[in-house]
Amino acid sequence: MAQEDFPIKKEAVEHFAEVNRRQWSEGAVTATDKYVFVNLSMVRMQMAWVVPKLLYAKGVADTLGARVIVITWREQPLLDEVCDSFGFAHYCIEKEDKKNLRFFAKALMKVLFFMLRDGTGSGLQKMKIPVDLPGGKSLKRLKAGAGSPKQSLGAEEFNAGRAIYEDILRTSELSTIRSARNKICIKKATHILWMFYTLQAYCKKHPPVFALADDAAYHEALLSSLFHSCGAKVINSNQEQEMVLGFDANGNPNRMHLMMQLKYREMIDGLGEKEVERAEQILEERFRGKNGRDIDRGAFKDKRVLTREEAVEELHLDPKKKNVVIMAHTFTDAVYNYGDLFYRDYYDWTENTLALAAKNDQVNWILKPHPTRSAYHESQDSIEDMFARYKKDNMFFLSDEFSAESIKNLADVLITIGSNAGGEFSVVGIPAVIVGKPFYGNLGFTIEPASRGAYEECLAHIQDVKPLSEEQIRTAKKAFYLRNQYGPAILGTKYDDEFGSLVNEQYRHMGDKMALAYFESNRGTEKYNTQITESITEYIEHHDMKTCKYYTQGVLRAEELQ
Repeated sequence: MAQEDFPIKKEAVEHFAEVNRRQWSEGAVTATDKYVFVNLSMVRMQMAWVVPKLLYAKGVADTLGARVIVITWREQPLLDEVCDSFGFAHYCIEKEDKKNLRFFAKALMKVLFFMLRDGTGSGLQKMKIPVDLPGGKSLKRLKAGAGSPKQSLGAEEFNAGRAIYEDILRTSELSTIRSARNKICIKKATHILWMFYTLQAYCKKHPPVFALADDAAYHEALLSSLFHSCGAKVINSNQEQEMVLGFDANGNPNRMHLMMQLKYREMIDGLGEKEVERAEQILEERFRGKNGRDIDRGAFKDKRVLTREEAVEELHLDPKKKNVVIMAHTFTDAVYNYGDLFYRDYYDWTENTLALAAKNDQVNWILKPHPTRSAYHESQDSIEDMFARYKKDNMFFLSDEFSAESIKNLADVLITIGSNAGGEFSVVGIPAVIVGKPFYGNLGFTIEPASRGAYEECLAHIQDVKPLSEEQIRTAKKAFYLRNQYGPAILGTKYDDEFGSLVNEQYRHMGDKMALAYFESNRGTEKYNTQITESITEYIEHHDMKTCKYYTQGVLRAEELQ
């Protein structure tokens, strides 16, 4: 059986385990019917991500008197050492799946039936599976009076297709799925459902009361829905911040952008001139490449900024026409991050937007590819290839050699699903047409078509869009301030104590190339992973880890259940 990729020196793990085990030598749980699940099935095996989660889970488990089960795809003896030093068990998805071949058959039959009946990418996104609660009770029976779930789930089925669709795009060479009748889709859909059915049966014997996730996308979203259906409290937590996951009426975890948007609507009227001025400063720092994620800074850092005049000359724009910039998304990154779309996915939206642009010769259309698309594969049919298929004389490509700050100087209108650029450039008065639900949406300064037809009509008359008013710009600045001052921690808690700062500072000190390698895969990060593990171990040797915020926040969340 293949092992989980864990790039680290064995000696560093063994020393960590020895020191950490002494921290938790007393008070270990010996028997319980309560279980806390830590989902590491999407987490790179990097200690800057893993240790904070396990400390959090330890705080929960100690408070509830529960056992902790850590989930990964594959076995890894060194990870077992880490888990064991906390007193945690390790659930290996591939190992457990192979014990339950009947669920493979069930998953395969479900997928093949779908392929025969439908088989389209759009249909795959809508694939549902019944909710099956612990004790053999369905939600339908519970609603009828056979019992009552701990939480109001509001759905009798999971929309498993959303998670499957996102996972296929992220882990294959596909950038979109028109037809799912191919080996890639059949294999991956079956694998995810097999995983789900097996874990669902496991949860019936090990009832979860608490689950720790890292994302609300991909297959992890489906597992979070499973834990939620069992009545568990589900928390999204990484090394930087935590937040409680909310769930919609269909049992799907709410995406971060929508939750932030709702929170901003509550807070935005309470902000004043101080926050507006700070937003302006943050944006200027962004343009200098001094803030944001390391992998995002490449859009600005050490790149040439075009003036409007230079753009006219070098891109051959018509100076008499307005400039409309299309901000492309990475094709394969969590296509439900901004809610349900009028289009199948980001690729489909980009292609249809270019087709609509080709019909309107009243403006200059400028396509800006996403700066970090190399971290999310594109198929052989790249965005450059797509642009070439639809290009007209008034359509232009803004290459990666130019800073994204150039958009500030040349754009009259911006079009996006929900990229950060829509919030950034609204700050300087450029109106944004959005089709998703980003953090800055529904606040009064964006143009939000309510249907595909309305979107097409908007693009047909995009030349009539006016600049933002002073009041709209001010609101945009407040939203931008909230996003950058608080980030997702506005929905929960930021880990800014001594230990949290140490972990995050080590993470931020990676160079841009290593950060990209870290994001793409575990390759080339053994040196970094070993170094940060040694730093964490040294800290643990001299501190009571029950005082660190990762642990205490777990205690607080667990107390809310009691």
